[in-house]
Amino acid sequence: MNKIDVDISKDLNETTYSTTLDNGLQVYICKKEGYNKKIGMFGTKYGSVINEFVDITNNKRVRVPDGVAHFLEHKLFEQEGANALDLFSKIGVSSNAYTSFDHTVYYFETIEKYEEALELLIKLVRTPYFTDENVEKEQGIIGQEISMYDDEPSYKVYFNTLQAMYNSNPVKIDIAGTIESISNITKDTLYTCYNTFYSLQNMFFIVIGDVDVEKTIKIIENNVNKYEKANKSKSDIVVFNSKEDKKVNKKLIEQSMDVYMQEVSIGYKLEIVEHQELIKRQIVADIISDMYFSKLSKFYEDQYALGLLNDDISFSYEGSRTFSHVVVIAESKDAKKLANNIIEYIDLIKNQEIDKKLFDLTKKKKIGEMFLLSDRLDLSYRRVIDKILNETKMYDDVEIIKAITVDDIKNFLGLLKNDENMVVSVIKQK
Repeated sequence: MNKIDVDISKDLNETTYSTTLDNGLQVYICKKEGYNKKIGMFGTKYGSVINEFVDITNNKRVRVPDGVAHFLEHKLFEQEGANALDLFSKIGVSSNAYTSFDHTVYYFETIEKYEEALELLIKLVRTPYFTDENVEKEQGIIGQEISMYDDEPSYKVYFNTLQAMYNSNPVKIDIAGTIESISNITKDTLYTCYNTFYSLQNMFFIVIGDVDVEKTIKIIENNVNKYEKANKSKSDIVVFNSKEDKKVNKKLIEQSMDVYMQEVSIGYKLEIVEHQELIKRQIVADIISDMYFSKLSKFYEDQYALGLLNDDISFSYEGSRTFSHVVVIAESKDAKKLANNIIEYIDLIKNQEIDKKLFDLTKKKKIGEMFLLSDRLDLSYRRVIDKILNETKMYDDVEIIKAITVDDIKNFLGLLKNDENMVVSVIKQK
């Protein structure tokens, strides 16, 4: 048995066990005493922003069409003559998968037949089955999915914001790609990306629940090894990231759609940060959202009273090793007017003193929520994934939120410069 590391959070009353198998796979088990439900997740550090890399099988530099990571997600959950969702359903287990900008995950949730579900998940992810016919069929299915999202105003206003902010970074492209880009995906493309990014040293397995730690690790190791070839490459994965200009691509993107309510999004393109600083930005942005944009804020009340707001204002930070930005999104009867009001409001709050009492109350609320919601299994696995992708310690977020000060809020707001790094995206009525 490989060495098992133990991370304990007394604040959350939670323990996470981790190990790296001889084949390179990272395994994390978050022990949840007394829980009936169990979650198993098999993931890879491969998402939509990776499109140029060294093919691990021949050491040649390749560039693939946008949307391959998402395409792979679809195809790996389909075997010859069978669909993964149906296979899990037959044993009474729910399952799904998702692709993000920087990772892909396949998962199940179950109360019974946990070990059987583990074995099935590993088999599905480790036995790819791509043919010319099933690739062509999937192109049609994903093409319909892309078209469907093209008609969704909240989705378009968000990706238009990314297109306005970024010049060449693939984050500006829909995670599913475009209808044109996926038409260029072949079975050879899929095998090239699978063999490179689904090599075990680039993957992770997460289990959340009341399970036997050593037994679970052994089941994972034995089943993964069933599908490994003796000559499998263990070369380091080399990815080429596009050089991104500090300047934004466009200051304004407007699009007309058949909508009842207009959509507005304001984006701030920021310098890239890593590790603990990335987690800190996410937490600080969450506190700012509660302090200044929640339904209890005066700004929200004022804009709602003016008839400019239809529902919530979303203020969030997104970041990875290749992109970093804040996005503010809202629905309005007058999107341009609301956009101007939000921009002026952000300028106001970043130039005035922070309300210390409001900050303390909001911070206490956030810490309380973190501790109270620690029994939610989905929050536990999200923490593990953040740890893997950001190369941080398991419970860094707990310590970071306790250490955040008024100065951190002030410094973050100071990054939002409307004359340099700000863009506006509007979906207006036809």
